[in-house]
Amino acid sequence: MKMNTRNFGEIEINKDKIITFKEGIPGFEELHQFIFMDSQNPTFHYLQSIENGDICFVIVNPYELKQDYAPIINEEYFEKLGGGSDKQFALYSIVCLKNPIEESTVNLAGPLVIHIENKLGIQVVTEEKMYSTRHKLVDLKREGE
Repeated sequence: MKMNTRNFGEIEINKDKIITFKEGIPGFEELHQFIFMDSQNPTFHYLQSIENGDICFVIVNPYELKQDYAPIINEEYFEKLGGGSDKQFALYSIVCLKNPIEESTVNLAGPLVIHIENKLGIQVVTEEKMYSTRHKLVDLKREGE
């Protein structure tokens, strides 16, 4: 299946790679199906909507930016995705790119949890208050080096 996107032009969609967010992503609840795409920078990836070619999130593995990242996530979120061991899940954080780039932020308080095997995802709210929805990307990049 092929689709046109604003950022990448025409892309090929492998149906086996589609990640379903049954509840959508807050602010985009009407969009449920996305594909994970790598970028030229190995730290960053894309989560491209296949229902709206204009919607694409820049995402990052938060552990690559903050090694001591330890969110407390309610077990109910994992159960909604089918349950399983920690190794069956991947966490990503949405990056909000801004101009200038030094103003860009990372949402560590609301990570995306993706069940690797069944391709289900959900955006969760962490239970502790030590993380923000607007951690400065440049500060995290320095911390992760």
